[in-house]
Amino acid sequence: ASAQAVVDELITRVRELSQDLRPAMLDDLGLLPSLLWYFERYAAQSGAQVTFEHAGLDRRFDPSIETAAYRMVQEALANVARHAGTIEVTVRAWADQDSLRLQVQDQGCGFEPDRALADSACGGLIAMDERARLLGGQLTIESAPGLGTRVTAEFPLSTGIGGAQEA
Repeated sequence: ASAQAVVDELITRVRELSQDLRPAMLDDLGLLPSLLWYFERYAAQSGAQVTFEHAGLDRRFDPSIETAAYRMVQEALANVARHAGTIEVTVRAWADQDSLRLQVQDQGCGFEPDRALADSACGGLIAMDERARLLGGQLTIESAPGLGTRVTAEFPLSTGIGGAQEA
């Protein structure tokens, strides 16, 4: 391959990576359209079926909350694709005046959360937990071998950091 072809391929990969980390759509349209777009892309790439249930997402949230929520769902779905051994996953997202909650649940192989969080190789779980705590929220991981996994993040909206914004 020519040097130009290699450079073009690298540019394309960097753009895709950048888009995956934080799509411009998140800034322009908000969390709900960005999640819907991501689920379509995830399903096309992984062959998984994503069931999405949501309420109260028809408004904008603080950009830091939207980014953390998007990245949490993205990381949890990546873990499903890599480790769960299932192609069915349910994502729930709901917001009220006080908080935004997101949940990713699968009926895959499951694991031992305490062991995984203690393993430095499980950086995605640790990053999700840190991201939630930095915004005053919390991450809960419920799982057991053979019983699937449910990851739930809650972000407070009543603080200055996560307050709802006018659309």
